[in-house]
Amino acid sequence: MFQYQTEVDARGDLAVAEPVLQLYPNSPNPFVEMTLLWFSIPESASINLMVLDSHGHVVAHKNGYFEAGENHIVLQRSDIREPGIYMYRLETPFGSASRRLVMY
Repeated sequence: MFQYQTEVDARGDLAVAEPVLQLYPNSPNPFVEMTLLWFSIPESASINLMVLDSHGHVVAHKNGYFEAGENHIVLQRSDIREPGIYMYRLETPFGSASRRLVMY
């Protein structure tokens, strides 16, 4: 479920670090009325989601506290309003990740 970052120490040995944030493709994509934004986090944490238009303007913003493991955020058509191609960015204490979504 989690992707693990790998690191090489000073001696050249490969070490596995802690699991990191995983942001999966939203489903469905493209969407008309509603889509689910899936992600996994290694520990319970507060999450910040921003949806940006092609000019980089925030058109939707959601946040909340989520448990460790797989989670999702529901994004409704009414959250964005206008059809188009958007970028969504998830910010967590474990890192940030972005993906694209399309609303018809």
